[in-house]
Amino acid sequence: MNVKLDDNIINERLCCPLCKNSLEKQISKFVCRGCASEYPMREASQGESVWDFRIHRPPYSVPVGSQRWAEMQNEYEEFYDKVVAQDDFKFHKDAIDSVKEIYNHEFVVEGRILDVGGSFGTLRHYLKMDRVPFYVSVDPHINVFDNLGSFPNLLKAYPCLSSPCNFLACNAEYLPFVKETFDWVHMRSVLDHFEDPYLALRDAYRVLKRGGKILIGLTVYGGKSSLSDRYCGEESLTSKVKRKFREGGVKALVEAVWGRIAHESADHHMFRWDYDDLVDLLHVTKFRIAKEHWQKPPFSMCVYIAAVKL
Repeated sequence: MNVKLDDNIINERLCCPLCKNSLEKQISKFVCRGCASEYPMREASQGESVWDFRIHRPPYSVPVGSQRWAEMQNEYEEFYDKVVAQDDFKFHKDAIDSVKEIYNHEFVVEGRILDVGGSFGTLRHYLKMDRVPFYVSVDPHINVFDNLGSFPNLLKAYPCLSSPCNFLACNAEYLPFVKETFDWVHMRSVLDHFEDPYLALRDAYRVLKRGGKILIGLTVYGGKSSLSDRYCGEESLTSKVKRKFREGGVKALVEAVWGRIAHESADHHMFRWDYDDLVDLLHVTKFRIAKEHWQKPPFSMCVYIAAVKL
């Protein structure tokens, strides 16, 4: 099995994602003692059992913004699954090499770690696990571990995937953890996918210990970014390919193969971030920036910011 959830997390660290009250654990579900919401154990499509703390509204009461997010999320999951299914070792190795400076030299991420949008937990590849009492990946994609054993090159590139990962399904805006649980909240390439980044950072603040840090990695416009401005208007396919390669290198070309360039409607981002807006969001959610680092070319549009909970 690839998924687990340690007893100390289940017994001590979980709460209702909606009202933050305590939970009663029953045989195959948690029930909130405050609002009576239920959070079941679900069997994902390939047999993995996953605790589901996502917010499930009746279809007639889903806000328009939430509906749009769900549609874009489904499209992104299909695209992501296709990329992973290619199982190209060089692609995986390039992904590792592109960020190893971040975790090996620029930021020391240790202690109790929450990886928001962490998928199957590749962040563990960079961590010194003897300095990590526990690591938890959360993601709304409940089937993310499907067929993991069918991708030998992915497993070769990330040996950490051979170990079960603490994982549960939830929304970034509604984290099912009690306050002051984590030393680090990690958000890499996800803030532009959230339905509500403000709520996501407010809840990240809540679950961090006093003095804990959030690490955000994101493609932005402005600041020291190599991106000059947001694209708008008509553009030829050839121009799009050149622009995407200039902005995102090899990763962008892989996305182009799957039609993300040819069909602008397949852009799965909810937001396009300006550097100044990201800095302001951290300020208004009561974080103090401790360090920022811009990636080297060809990823010089990506900034990593570590900010401290005040």
